[in-house]
Amino acid sequence: MTEEECVRIAENYLSSHTIEHTRPGRIQRKENARWEAVFLIPEARDPSLAVVDPPDVRVWVTLRNGEVEWIHQM
Repeated sequence: MTEEECVRIAENYLSSHTIEHTRPGRIQRKENARWEAVFLIPEARDPSLAVVDPPDVRVWVTLRNGEVEWIHQM
């Protein structure tokens, strides 16, 4: 799987669950069997907001089968 394919799978997951995110996404961490895809949320790009916590949404994408797992952030 390429990074572009991984980001596309992650983006499809977020869209299908109506989770707001902005393009482009990026690969942050790589493990042997899965990669972490990260997307900023729209509010993080709003200059009128001082802080957005967390500023992004993250998911793990399993390289073998494209399964996606939500990464809960607090």
